[in-house]
Amino acid sequence: MPRNPHSPADTGQLADTRLEPDSRLGALARRLAAIVTDRVQGDLAGEGITDLRPAHLRIFAALGHGDGARVTEIAERLGSTKQTVGPLVDELVAKGYLHRRRDPADARAKIVDFTPDGITAAEVARRSAENIDRQWVDRIGDRRLAECRATLWELVDETADPTGGH
Repeated sequence: MPRNPHSPADTGQLADTRLEPDSRLGALARRLAAIVTDRVQGDLAGEGITDLRPAHLRIFAALGHGDGARVTEIAERLGSTKQTVGPLVDELVAKGYLHRRRDPADARAKIVDFTPDGITAAEVARRSAENIDRQWVDRIGDRRLAECRATLWELVDETADPTGGH
């Protein structure tokens, strides 16, 4: 099914949706993610990088700073599937941000890794996210931000296990 290039997530509209302090946590979390994504994409655009979508940035985050990964590993890190991640990786390869190389442990498999342009884009995105964290520390303080992070992690971690650890 073709993507809607004008979906709220791709046009920054999620960050403009009206919420209240007592809105559902999921709605607040989505808003926060949209704000971060919009800021990161704005910083990328400021560096002339305008062809990356939010889904591409998630691939970058899943690759991290390691020695690359197979598409199946990227999908696992994202809680997604090879069928979903594969086309995104293909797009990033076509755009010149990623490349594939033979896996030395299995000649049939390919490792996906950053190109020099991909390293640059990933670094801009990482710095942007770090700046956002610093601004939040300035706004609410280290202790409150650490509490927020710990609480969100507790909820995310429990959500990953639908039984709640029981």
